[in-house]
Amino acid sequence: MAKTTDWKRRALLAGGALAVAGWVKGVPYLASLRLPDFTFEDIPDLPPFRRLQGAGASTPGAAIFAGLDSGEPETDADDELEQFVRENPCAAFFGEEPINTVPVAMFSDFACPICRVMDDRLTDLKASDPDTFHIIRHQLPLLGVASTVASRAVLAADLQGRYRDMHARLIRTPAVTDERFIAAIAESLDLDADKLLEDMQSDAIDRRLRLTAAIADVFGFFGTPAFAVGRTVFMGSIQIGSLRKLIADEEGSPCLTA
Repeated sequence: MAKTTDWKRRALLAGGALAVAGWVKGVPYLASLRLPDFTFEDIPDLPPFRRLQGAGASTPGAAIFAGLDSGEPETDADDELEQFVRENPCAAFFGEEPINTVPVAMFSDFACPICRVMDDRLTDLKASDPDTFHIIRHQLPLLGVASTVASRAVLAADLQGRYRDMHARLIRTPAVTDERFIAAIAESLDLDADKLLEDMQSDAIDRRLRLTAAIADVFGFFGTPAFAVGRTVFMGSIQIGSLRKLIADEEGSPCLTA
């Protein structure tokens, strides 16, 4: 009789453990089934783009050109970049190479805490769904000199194929303004530190930052994070399930070219 009682007790405990495990795994899935319907608004004069209504919180920035060449008025080159964005929005967001999976452009600032959350979500989603979309990262330093220094550093590291490595280091120490410290980080990553410091001040990096700023100006990204998922733009945070659904909805995006 005692053996029968012990067996029943073990069975009940095992059943309880399975129920708890099923609840823990099942709740996120059930929650994902209750994703809200998306509401979009067409953006006048910028077809095929539309704006997602009701996105989450974002970190507001200062002026669109904050942290670039402060004090300088907009130039003819800036006007040309803005015109390029209006005439070629897909290329401005995603580059001019052929696109065969849903492109997701993220605009971020190193001093923006919500950007870190969304970068993690996007990275996790990419790890779980690697063949459904690809990521293009834009640096939009709206929050001061330190943001601009970090942005220039990761873009310069990108020229050596090490964007994500430099990003991972600077995201932990975002208030960096000392180029000697940047050089030390570069050396620790086995980068050419002298080249990186030189590239940080190059015309090529200037143009990348100014193009990103022009996109933000045209599309009204006054804070970070901001996104273009295919033809859909929005600012702020979004849950990973909603992000996955939005990417799936953009599989037929007009920006796809291959």
